[in-house]
Amino acid sequence: MDMIDRFIKEVEYAYENVPFYKKKLDEKGVSPLTLDASNLLQELPFTNKKDYRVNFPLGVLAKGFSINHPMLTKSQSSGTSGERLVTFEIGMNLLQRAVECARAHPVIFEAFTKPGRKICRYAAPNCSDVECANPNSTMEDRRLADGTLVLPVYHDLLTTTKEMIDRTIEEIEVYKPDLFYVDPTHFAFLIRQYENRKLTPPAIPVVTSYSAASAISRKYISRYYPESTLFSELFSSSEMGWLAMRCPEGHIHLNDESFFIELIAPTGIAEGASHFYELCVSSIDQGALPHLRYRSGDIVSVSETQCSCAHGGRIVQIEGRESHFLKRSNEGLISPANIDRIVGAPEWMQLYRLEQMNEDRFVLQMIVEEKYHAGNEQDIVRELAALLEADVQFEVVDYIPSDRSGKFQYIKRSP
Repeated sequence: MDMIDRFIKEVEYAYENVPFYKKKLDEKGVSPLTLDASNLLQELPFTNKKDYRVNFPLGVLAKGFSINHPMLTKSQSSGTSGERLVTFEIGMNLLQRAVECARAHPVIFEAFTKPGRKICRYAAPNCSDVECANPNSTMEDRRLADGTLVLPVYHDLLTTTKEMIDRTIEEIEVYKPDLFYVDPTHFAFLIRQYENRKLTPPAIPVVTSYSAASAISRKYISRYYPESTLFSELFSSSEMGWLAMRCPEGHIHLNDESFFIELIAPTGIAEGASHFYELCVSSIDQGALPHLRYRSGDIVSVSETQCSCAHGGRIVQIEGRESHFLKRSNEGLISPANIDRIVGAPEWMQLYRLEQMNEDRFVLQMIVEEKYHAGNEQDIVRELAALLEADVQFEVVDYIPSDRSGKFQYIKRSP
C-alpha cells in the first residue's frame, strides 16, 4: 500500500471514529468515499492546535478510547507558543514511529531499541510529566512509566543550584543510562558543569530534542559526542512524536515512513514567495487521536543534497517555530536558524539571545568565556544589523532567563 492509500485509509478511519472529523468534513461537504490521489489535498481541510484544544478529549479521541485507557500514553507540550496542549496516543504507535525515525542514525537506533535500555532525560521541567524542579524530589519520584529517569533541573536553567547539579551528575553515575534524551541548551549547560568539576560525561549516545540545537550547544556537545557517531539531533512534537532525525552524514531526514508529511506555505505567506515551508503532518496508523493535515507551526527549508546513508526520508533543515520568526516584510522572513548561522559558535561565546525591542532595534545579549576580548563581537553585530536592516546593540551579561515554558529561546520577538 503506497503512502496516499495509507493516508486515505486514515481519513476514512477518522471520519468513522472521531466526532470532530466527522463534523468538520460534513461541514466542508467532503466525503472520504470520493477522495483519491487527484483531489485529496484540495478537498481535505487543514487542522491546528486550536481544533484539538477546543475539542479535547471527547471530540478528538477515537471510539473505544478514553484518557484512562491502559494502552494510551499522555504527552503535553511545553507551552512555548502559548497554552500547553495535552494529547494521548497508543504507546505502541508512538514507539513504532520513534523506531522508524531512529533508523536514520544506526548508533541511536541500536541504543534506543536495546532490550531493557535505560534513558536519562534532561530538559525543561514543562517537558516532562513528573516534577523535576523540586529540590526534594527523589529518583523514584522522577521515573517515567517506561523507566526513563528525568534528571533534576530548575525551571530557569541558569539558576539551577550547585547542589542540584551535583545530584544530577551523581544520579547519572548511579543510573548508568544507555542513552541521553535531552534539550540541547540544557545538555550543553550540563557539560559545562562537568568541565567546571574537571569531570568527563559518560560516552553514550545523545539525542537532542525539545528545541533546535544552536551552533553554540552543538559546540559543547560535540566535544564529547561526535555528530558522526554518538550525537544526533531529533525533531519531534508532543502531538505526533518523532518526526525527523539527523543521520551520521549530517542530514535531517523526515520520518516519511510513519507520517504523511506535506511541506506547505507558512500562514500569511503567498505560495512561492518564500523558500520556507511549514510541516503539515498526518498520522497514518489508525491510533487513538488521529491527526489529519495538522499544521505544526514548525518551519523547514528543503535541501537538495544527496545523502549516502540508507535512510530514504526527505532531507530538510529545521528553521524554527513560525512564532519565533522575525518578519521584516510580507515576503522577508528571517528564521531563528538564519540568525544562528550568523552568530555561529565562537570559542569565546557561551550563550546568547537576540531580542527584538521594536521594529528597528534589537539587543544581542551574550554570556562569554574568559577567552573573550572586547570587539570580538563586531563582525557578528555588523552582519546581524545588515540582515535585519535595523540597529543591533550588544551587551555582555552574566545571566539570561529561560522563557516561561522553561525552554531557552535564542530569539525573542517583540509582541
